[in-house]
Amino acid sequence: MLFATITACKKAEPTNNSIDLGYSFFPTDSGIVKYYAVDSIAFSDVTLSSDTFHFILKEEFAGFISGQNLQQHREIRRSVRTDTTQNWISRNSIFVVKNTNNLEQVEDNIRQVKLTFPIGNVLSWNGNQSNNLGRKTFLLQNIHQAFNNGDTLFSDCISVQEALANNAVEEILIKSVYCNGIGLIDFTNNNLNTQVTGVSGYKIRQKLIHCYLP
Repeated sequence: MLFATITACKKAEPTNNSIDLGYSFFPTDSGIVKYYAVDSIAFSDVTLSSDTFHFILKEEFAGFISGQNLQQHREIRRSVRTDTTQNWISRNSIFVVKNTNNLEQVEDNIRQVKLTFPIGNVLSWNGNQSNNLGRKTFLLQNIHQAFNNGDTLFSDCISVQEALANNAVEEILIKSVYCNGIGLIDFTNNNLNTQVTGVSGYKIRQKLIHCYLP
């Protein structure tokens, strides 16, 4: 049933013969609603323990906002709840703008280039090219491949590795998976620090469980 639900939220592919630049890997239409299951584990090297959290994240694509000398940005309103018996609690908003060359996302006042177009034309780019935080190399991987999140098999996906480190003192992995016609379907954010006192940091997994595309 889950497979049918998520498959149904893909829009029909265009029937004309125009070149596909990959814009549909992140639809930005107003009225889109997505639901993600989020699992988070926090590790403490002080208490030598870990805490696990689970909640549902809802993203609602709202209207446009714009500032002086800025392009119009689509607002994506986020809210959370722990289960279906709870009310939604407003969390924050992120903002995206998609132009002919890339998709930019603003979260916590940090602007990053999440995708470049045409998809596959550029395999690596500076995700921080629109801010002053220093270079951060994003890598495009698994182009037009299937992706299985453990519950659902998605066809025609791409992955973007935003950070990777694995050594004696740290384990970092940030990766986003996008499906053609749907957008973000899976997000991993692991940031662990290993010291003689133990492990600190967090692991976050966010995966799509339902969506509505108008």
